Amino acid sequence: MTDEKGAPLWASLFGEPGEARTPPAPWYKKEAGVWKGLSWPLPACDEEPWEERHYVALDVETTGLNAELGNIVEIALVRFFFDEEGALSEEDRFSALINPGVSIPVQASRIHGITDADVANAPLFRDMAQKIAETCGQRVIVGHNVLFDVGFLEKEFERAGIGAEFQECADTFGMAKLAFPSMLSYNLGKLAFAIGLQSDAQHRALGTPSPA
Repeated sequence: MTDEKGAPLWASLFGEPGEARTPPAPWYKKEAGVWKGLSWPLPACDEEPWEERHYVALDVETTGLNAELGNIVEIALVRFFFDEEGALSEEDRFSALINPGVSIPVQASRIHGITDADVANAPLFRDMAQKIAETCGQRVIVGHNVLFDVGFLEKEFERAGIGAEFQECADTFGMAKLAFPSMLSYNLGKLAFAIGLQSDAQHRALGTPSPA
């Protein structure tokens, strides 16, 4: 989840007050193993127009800020595309709690509300890795500050011995900065409210807590 300016909420627990953050790009492509930010509308000029592609929205809750040291404790994936009239059409959605194999820090639980007890009987990521990889496939990954979520997902895939097929990401924070440059906050919930979209802004991967 993200803070008032759109950065991951965990980032508010680190760094100096007022520290400048580099705004995310609206689109990313992976080149030689590195995510490269692209300017809009460059991605639409490549092999396939953006409106003809298939997407999967991604959100994760984690044990910390650093993907090298932290783990995913909840994941949500929503696959969608745009129909012939340009309307967003949802295909399916998937969400699950994940046992990180380590204790969840209190600071993290205070943000997303997920505790060790919640994930005690949940599967490990490696047990779900293949299903998650197949759900993502070669689709464009969409998220708010998307590289934060993608970084954790790629690291979990690496630990599970699975390679990620996706090579492109779309960042709704970067797009919002371009579309609405004068907004005071790019927090996902406030952004949705400002542009008239329904939003459940609880700090969980699909907005509302997963059923017990």
